[in-house]
Amino acid sequence: MTAKWRYGDSWEKFPIKEGETWTYQTSHVAVADIRNPLPDFMRRADMIYCDPPWNKGNVNSFITKAGMDSYVDDFRVFMDLLFEKIAWIAPETCYLEVGKQHRCDFMHRMGELYPNVKSWEITYYKKNPCYLVRGGMEPTDFDFTGLDEAETPEIAIDLEKPECVADLCTGQGLTLIAAHRHKVRFVGTELNRRRLAVAIDRAAKVGVNYAPDIFE
Repeated sequence: MTAKWRYGDSWEKFPIKEGETWTYQTSHVAVADIRNPLPDFMRRADMIYCDPPWNKGNVNSFITKAGMDSYVDDFRVFMDLLFEKIAWIAPETCYLEVGKQHRCDFMHRMGELYPNVKSWEITYYKKNPCYLVRGGMEPTDFDFTGLDEAETPEIAIDLEKPECVADLCTGQGLTLIAAHRHKVRFVGTELNRRRLAVAIDRAAKVGVNYAPDIFE
């Protein structure tokens, strides 16, 4: 693993491993591959906010960075699994960030699960265009257009008022931190243990101390 894919030394401080659940009060995180069954705690969520890979190259890049070589040959395979897991969790609302290439596909798949589907053009890194797609049992009049992904998870959580937020691709913890700022339970999974350790490290710096679940 190259140095740039080690994501610093967070994992050395918070060595979460596959098969472990780390817990803070009633919030839980785990290392998990979306291609496998997810922990049952993910079904506690009534809202999902997730920034999944946007295309096949993106999926395979994350697989490489996780130290794996189980690549996908077709992005539709990943997309099928993603929406299968969303249906299994069955939240009241679901937000997904996506690039232009598969925006229509995501909206179509979201429409198979929810009666109200909407998308907005937002940005990432405050300059690059992408889209936020929302599916919900109820509609929303809020306009996310032009906002940056650094702020949209927190705005969405404040808007929806969920009891528990899930992120199937937790990454370095943007949604996790946003949930805890709003005193909302969080449940999340992430393929890469070192990226998830960064999220745990960031949470610890704001007083949210995840630790291995002693009841496992």
